[in-house]
Amino acid sequence: MKKLVATLFMIGLIAIGALGQAPTLKIVTETPGLPSELFYGNVKVKPVRLRPGTNTPITIADYDFFIQQQYIDLLKRFPEAGPDGIYGTADDPLKFYVDILNGCNPSDIECIKYTRGALSANFFRSPEFQRKGNYVMYLYMVSIGQRPVTPAELPLKNDPTLNDRPHYTEFFADLSSISTPNDDPALTNAKKDALAVDWISRPQIQSRYPSSLTNAQFAQKLSDTAGVTLSSSTQSAVASASTRAQILRIIAESPEVDAKFYNPAFVTMEYLGYLRRDPEDCHNSANWSDGTPSSCGFIFHNQRFQNVANKDFLENTIVRGFIESPEYINRF
Repeated sequence: MKKLVATLFMIGLIAIGALGQAPTLKIVTETPGLPSELFYGNVKVKPVRLRPGTNTPITIADYDFFIQQQYIDLLKRFPEAGPDGIYGTADDPLKFYVDILNGCNPSDIECIKYTRGALSANFFRSPEFQRKGNYVMYLYMVSIGQRPVTPAELPLKNDPTLNDRPHYTEFFADLSSISTPNDDPALTNAKKDALAVDWISRPQIQSRYPSSLTNAQFAQKLSDTAGVTLSSSTQSAVASASTRAQILRIIAESPEVDAKFYNPAFVTMEYLGYLRRDPEDCHNSANWSDGTPSSCGFIFHNQRFQNVANKDFLENTIVRGFIESPEYINRF
């Protein structure tokens, strides 16, 4: 059983406009095999989720639904069932995480909130997300560009076709292309290779990296775009590669790229995963809450990592801010 809930859609009709035409009812499926969303015109219709066989509503506050949503939002798949194919048994991850949350006394709200934040942040820190989500994120960052993470970078990174990337839709389309049931390692690796080959054929990449470049020049230009110095081991791996797709993947998965972009990738994912939208455009002063660019959300959260003693605790705290926000809660 893949679905955690039986879903009943209840639609309140909206007043017909001046032209007398009712909005169109449409189902939007971002990722085949995962839950779809229902829209009435441009208005998202919230489903009423009920426990199977009951009238008990399910909310994002429910532990099992919350954990399932982390898999869907961050890994683009359902949690694994146990070896017997059944969810909720002693040998499946969903129960593992729910049991951790059940360790909090129901009256200890701070324990519940802290644990939800820590567990959700662990999905980003998980080897699976690092292999998949950060791989996709780094493909954009090393070959196209990055969002500015400091006020000083705003005038230097002001081309929206290069810098405000990846966008929500393109990121999850690419992530979905390499997501595999139960995180199959061999299949994931093959899909990552295929994505790199497809990446090289994209018009924007072909325009930025013309075929006249040698492999060495191609690697150097990727390094320049990323703003990193390739280590000797990465350079050796690049020199041994025979195709541009291989070079791209080697650099995107290099330790030096991860060291530079891990924090920006984490902050970007807070927006893409939890809020299902792009981060604020920090070039737009309307997004400066106190009139200075440092107060723009994306820059603000990136700057919180400066001189922090406990990085995991900060990540957990940032996650809490997103999953406890009205914008996140109102998704469900």
